[in-house]
Order: sequence, then structure tokens, then C-alpha cells
Amino acid sequence: MFESAAPKPSPPNLGELVEDALHQAKTLVQAELSLARGELKLELKQALGSALLLIAGGMCLQAALVTLGVLIVLALGVSLAAASVPVVLAAIGALLLVIGVKSSQGKKLPRTTARLSSDAKQVLETVK
Repeated sequence: MFESAAPKPSPPNLGELVEDALHQAKTLVQAELSLARGELKLELKQALGSALLLIAGGMCLQAALVTLGVLIVLALGVSLAAASVPVVLAAIGALLLVIGVKSSQGKKLPRTTARLSSDAKQVLETVK
């Protein structure tokens, strides 16, 4: 006898649902990119700090090796043995440079790369 006066809400149409899903996906992608940008900045600052420490350490090591070389040459006197000291130190330095270059090549930023990959998969699953 008495019917409610409130009209029944109409179900959303397909266009509205797709538009809402795309808007949410866009917001999610923007948030993830902002987060990744922040993580990348942090990782780059850490890498820069490490590089500066390596450079400072290398410079101190170079000064120590030069001093050691001079002391060895002074102890041996001017001879063939004294002339071989710089050659040996140069060989050690070249070997260390080659090892350092090989270890630094092809390094990705692990945390950011893995997170971006998993987030991209989540976005694709959400949009489907």
C-alpha cells in the first residue's frame, strides 16, 4: 500500500564504469611514478655518496702508494730494482681499474626497477 518516496538509484552505465576505472588507473600510475621518483632520488643520493667516498679513498691510496714507491726507491738506490717499482705499482693500479670498471657496468637500481616492474603488472591487471 505504502511505497517509499525515494526513487531507486539507477545502475551506472558501462561508459561511466570505464571512465571511472580509467581515472583510477591514471591516479594510481601518477602516484606510483611519484613514489618511484622519490625512491630513485634517494638511491641516486646514496650512490653519489658512495662514489665520493670511493674517490676520496682512491686519492688517499694513491698518495700512500706514491710515498711507498719513493721510500722503496730511496732504500734500493738507483738501480734496476728501483726502476721496476713504478712499473709494478702501475700494473696493480691498472688491474684495480679494470676490476672497478667491470663491477660498475650494467648495474641497475635494484629496488626501484623491481618495484616499477611489479607496479606495472598491477596496473595492467587492474585495467583488465
